[in-house]
Amino acid sequence: MKIAAQSSRILASTLAAVSLFSAGALAAPASTAIQVEREPTPSSAIQATANNGSPVTVTAEQAEGSFQVVYQDQEGQESSATVTASSPEDVIFACVVTEDGSSLRVRQGPGTSYPILCSVDNNTVFPKTGKTDGWVQIACNGRTGYVSEDYIVEKTTDELLNGGGSTNGNLTDSEYDGTLAQEIVNYALQFEGYPYVYGTAGPNSFDCSGFTSYVFNHFGYKINRTSRDQLKNGVPVEKSELQPADLLLFSRNGTTISHVGLYIGNGKFIHASTSTTGVIISDLNSTYYVNHYFAARRII
Repeated sequence: MKIAAQSSRILASTLAAVSLFSAGALAAPASTAIQVEREPTPSSAIQATANNGSPVTVTAEQAEGSFQVVYQDQEGQESSATVTASSPEDVIFACVVTEDGSSLRVRQGPGTSYPILCSVDNNTVFPKTGKTDGWVQIACNGRTGYVSEDYIVEKTTDELLNGGGSTNGNLTDSEYDGTLAQEIVNYALQFEGYPYVYGTAGPNSFDCSGFTSYVFNHFGYKINRTSRDQLKNGVPVEKSELQPADLLLFSRNGTTISHVGLYIGNGKFIHASTSTTGVIISDLNSTYYVNHYFAARRII
């Protein structure tokens, strides 16, 4: 086990916005020391165990060393704990699957007696951050939520993106950089579960065009800030020829762009969806997105 000794570079405001704890850790005292394994990576879900054996999950961008996290217990009271952070070697995703294709309720705790946090569409994907008593803990819109494991299919990053095969195995465009595209996709996936806030463009919250512009800007591609203007960026791509990191544009009325997202492969895309769900992965072939799909642009 490697325990970092340096203090965190994370600001307290960042911690308050993105720290998530499982229900089992709600009673942990403020001075609880939490030991975890492996090195941290930005924006990943961090699995940890308190000295009292309670499981703890923290999501923190640029987490390094020991730092304070702030969270709310079931009564809404703020508590804090000191953690020494790192992330899992491979993120496991929770894919929502309902028999009739209906939406699924996300609870604030592991049971139907807890209040409803939000409802999510069938085939929506979230980072899995824990599991307790038949309920899967997920990161949803900057908060911790719980869904019954009966409606969850777990997938690794590789399975999610390409079913275990090569995402870019059928490239036909000689100008397309599949390696860079995968780096862009992997970077975007780190923000899944972050909050949606209109008018923001990172790093702690996003609206739809703020999210795509933030991701591309990280790699040196300065695209327009608004969804309407992002239609002017890149080159047109047919829907049948989509590749990872292509920009997807949607329209409610068939003429004006109202939403954007980033294609990640295997019929999925990541986007800052709504103030209810935050940054999520959705199925491009779902009825809503089929009906509102407008165009795609290749930026890289």
